[in-house]
Amino acid sequence: MTETKTKTDESLFYLYGLVPTKELKDNPLKPFAGIDERHHIYERQIGEVTAILCEIDEKEFSEEVIEDKVNHDMEWLQAKAFHHHETLEKLHNSYTLIPLKFCTIYKSEQNLARTIESEGLKFHQLFENIAQKEEWNLKIYCDDKKIKEEVVEHSSDIKEQEKAIESLSPGRQFFERKKWKQKVEEAVVNVKRSKCDEIHKSLTGLCSQSDVKKNWSQEMSGRKQDMNWNGIYLLNKNKRDTFLQQVKHLQKEYKELGFTMEFTGPWPCYHFANL
Repeated sequence: MTETKTKTDESLFYLYGLVPTKELKDNPLKPFAGIDERHHIYERQIGEVTAILCEIDEKEFSEEVIEDKVNHDMEWLQAKAFHHHETLEKLHNSYTLIPLKFCTIYKSEQNLARTIESEGLKFHQLFENIAQKEEWNLKIYCDDKKIKEEVVEHSSDIKEQEKAIESLSPGRQFFERKKWKQKVEEAVVNVKRSKCDEIHKSLTGLCSQSDVKKNWSQEMSGRKQDMNWNGIYLLNKNKRDTFLQQVKHLQKEYKELGFTMEFTGPWPCYHFANL
């Protein structure tokens, strides 16, 4: 059942996501607590698109308040972000969902309705694209030391150059060894790029779409190794088992070469339904 909220002077509207109206007719939304833990999540039908909303208090979720919380209250931020993600997971499990970013807030339902009405075709195409699909993420980390050892051991060109340096005068050795080290580092970079690309291509055939995102810093990933690949894959739900079998095979195959693969999912279509 579609519910319309009457805005008070102190109310805003928190938008979680958008779902096709026809899906809610067959599978009505079961209300549960919203992000403020007081108001319940409800639906607002706007033609063929239905918004999943929660009324919130402007005193708690104004732009200024949120900015202050983000900068000074990590506990609040983590709790609200977790609620947002958990809610999107629930919706994704029941509907074709276009998920919205954390803290997408409208001042009125009328503003939201105008936005959706003006982009109706875009939403229709997105729903078609992500129906019965889910996202998976692949992050690849490399053991540079191990890869370097493999490069030096198995590259005849590099081995020959290293051997030739030994017959040079000490002065020449110093400069030639610097060039040799640079060549080894370049080879390591090429190996990492080539192997990551191989892994990515072996997965794209199982997916509807794929993309490569920016690598995270060590501070963001929480790991001592650099991230060398950050791939994202849009997968038909009925191909999940096949996809995961390939993932496990790749993890085993490339582990001995110094590559660690971290797969996570399934996720709502954050990337491929990004507005």
